[in-house]
Amino acid sequence: MTGTITVDVVEELSLSVFAVTGDVLVDEVVRVIRKHFPEHRSDNSLWDLSDADLSVLAKDGIVRIAEAGRTVERHRRADGRTAIVVKRDVERLLLNIYKAVNEMQGSPRAFRFFDNRDDAIAWIREGAGASR
Repeated sequence: MTGTITVDVVEELSLSVFAVTGDVLVDEVVRVIRKHFPEHRSDNSLWDLSDADLSVLAKDGIVRIAEAGRTVERHRRADGRTAIVVKRDVERLLLNIYKAVNEMQGSPRAFRFFDNRDDAIAWIREGAGASR
C-alpha cells in the first residue's frame, strides 16, 4: 500500500493539518513539508497519523523528516506548536526519535502526542490564544 498526505489549512489558528494514510513514505513527507510551508507559512502543525502505517519508517527517515522541517523554519513562528496524532504506544516511542532530533537541532517548537484530533486542536488553540 502506498501512502497519501492531504493538507488542510485552518487560517484562524495558523494551522496546517496533514492527514497521512497508508505507508509513511519519507520522500513524500519531505516533499510535502518543503512545498507547503513556503507557500502557506502556518505557525502550527498537526500531523494526523491515526490511519498511517509507521512500520516502514526507519530512524534515518525520521532524521530526514526533521531536517526538512528545519529547512522551512524561517517561514514559521519559532514558538509554534506541532501536534502528532497516533493510536499506538509503539508509534509514540518511534516518534520520540523525531522529537529528540528536533531538540538536538535546537528547535524551540513544542511537540506533543495525542490520541485524537480534537485534543490536538484544543492544544494548538490554547497556544494560538496565548500568543495573541
